Amino acid sequence: IKGKFAFAFVEGVLVKAIREGHWLLLDEVNLAPAETLERLSGLLDGDSGSVALTEKGDIDVVQRHPNFRLFACMNPATDV
Repeated sequence: IKGKFAFAFVEGVLVKAIREGHWLLLDEVNLAPAETLERLSGLLDGDSGSVALTEKGDIDVVQRHPNFRLFACMNPATDV
């Protein structure tokens, strides 16, 4: 595409882990913005956790794979 700007959404590590049932470690999660943590909260909902992707302009609900595990670590507030 000559002279035109093209944009493509590429799913990252988080979405791949959710879909394929990998384990994911979020280090220093206490430094994440509240909006980010709110988006992740749906993954922790009971047996049918999910996250909604809206970046492509539509809504793509990604259901949590049964083997997906999310680990979150944080440093004490005094380390900031």
